[in-house]
Amino acid sequence: MFRRIIYITALLTLTTHYGCKKFLDVKPLDRLSGNAFFQTPEDVEQNAWDIYGLFRDATGAFPLFSAAGELRAGMMGESPQKNDGNDRSFVGVIAQNDLMNVVNTPSGKDFWNIFNLRRFTEWKPFYRIIQASNILHYELTRRQIAGLSADDVRKYQAEAVFMRCLTYFIMVRLWGDVPYFTDAYHETPLPREKMTVVVNNCIEELNNTKNDLPWTFTDPAYRGARASRGAALALIMELAMWNAGFDKANARKYYEQTAAAGKELEESESYRLLPIEESFTIFKGRSEESLFDIVINSNYGETLGDKWNDLSEFVTHWPYKRPAHNHQYSFTFIRSEHLRRLYPSGVPDARTEMWFDAQMYANDGTFLFLKYNSLHEQGNADVNVDNDLIVLRYAGSLLIYAEALAELGTQDGEATRLLNLVRGRARTTLYQGGGGPALKEAIFTERVKELMMEGHYYFDLVRTGRVMNAQWCYYPLTQAQFENGGWTWPLSPSVLDNNPYMQLNNYWLR
Repeated sequence: MFRRIIYITALLTLTTHYGCKKFLDVKPLDRLSGNAFFQTPEDVEQNAWDIYGLFRDATGAFPLFSAAGELRAGMMGESPQKNDGNDRSFVGVIAQNDLMNVVNTPSGKDFWNIFNLRRFTEWKPFYRIIQASNILHYELTRRQIAGLSADDVRKYQAEAVFMRCLTYFIMVRLWGDVPYFTDAYHETPLPREKMTVVVNNCIEELNNTKNDLPWTFTDPAYRGARASRGAALALIMELAMWNAGFDKANARKYYEQTAAAGKELEESESYRLLPIEESFTIFKGRSEESLFDIVINSNYGETLGDKWNDLSEFVTHWPYKRPAHNHQYSFTFIRSEHLRRLYPSGVPDARTEMWFDAQMYANDGTFLFLKYNSLHEQGNADVNVDNDLIVLRYAGSLLIYAEALAELGTQDGEATRLLNLVRGRARTTLYQGGGGPALKEAIFTERVKELMMEGHYYFDLVRTGRVMNAQWCYYPLTQAQFENGGWTWPLSPSVLDNNPYMQLNNYWLR
């Protein structure tokens, strides 16, 4: 239930008020240095929960995973049917990469502001997570707290490292190069660090601390909701594969890092693929397949910062969204040509039965995506479905592990085995082809199907270069656009304030 303890509240309030001339508005106030906090194990536990809450608030204040991870690829269209008459044409504008017209609301598009699209240009909320993580780590280094064992301290510090690295990962996927620091109470202006360096730093940090995290939790409420060793390994894999796409001279090193983390994750036997019939359990969250979730439980007031910024907002309608009178149609649909390519006629796949209905190929608002079908006892309240937002899960990690092995080219049989674990769970035909490009394409296609509408798609296109391929991206970038940063988001000019070393993303200054 992510309590907002006084530590974070005071820090963010006072630094905003007094630190306006400081880099990132972070000021090392003595009264917030930890002397008034971190006195008991309960203080530390509450502070750790609060960092997770800051993460949920930052990622839920705008449609991060849906717009950046899914809509931007263009394989989703705006429904021609209207529920409420409100303009959601930003769906197509994002897909066409006209992002300056997204973050700066055009005249007559005032409804767009409900989605806080300008937040795509602002990184300060993410640096609040990073600074809070840094402070927790530092304060546990410099003091002893009665009742906390050395193992407890290392666990909390490893959680802080995980949250810091996960936040940096989100930031580099949005903006590319970002300022990087790990010291507490940071206020010195910094230039933007190369994103490959940031990613490498995070991989090193996670490798150094992952063994201080538990594989599992005795309290099932913590599963997926708190950092585990499996979550750290999954994040290492995602980070390494991101760098493999941009630091091609060292790509083999990153594939090997991914494969090593994937092997450790699978051999732990701490997680499993749930039967496809238990999709409800998977996407409700905190299951044995969960590695890291953003917890959403409307019964306990655990929602995203704004309810319309979760993934279900765009692909569900009555009876999974209420009230009925303005939710007769989904706001978007997944293009039928994309789905038919992924699910060829005559090839069985239980996901088409579990995650879609008879309107699977409808290019209109009758389309319904049933991954998000968790009904909350809501009466006629206008709230979204009650699933967790799944950030990392075991199926995705198995597939990125398979991808790394296929890229190495020396363990095609093992890559095929991993691919077929996911295919077998989906009750679709197993892959029986050879290695090389065919295997790589099969693994990527499987990841697209398995992780559909979980916020990974566009980022996977970017890191693999498929964002320049019309088969996978409805409005593909050219090579020149890609190299000039056309895959990034614009940055607000406010990041230049009081920082002579800062630069904006040049692509968006044209």
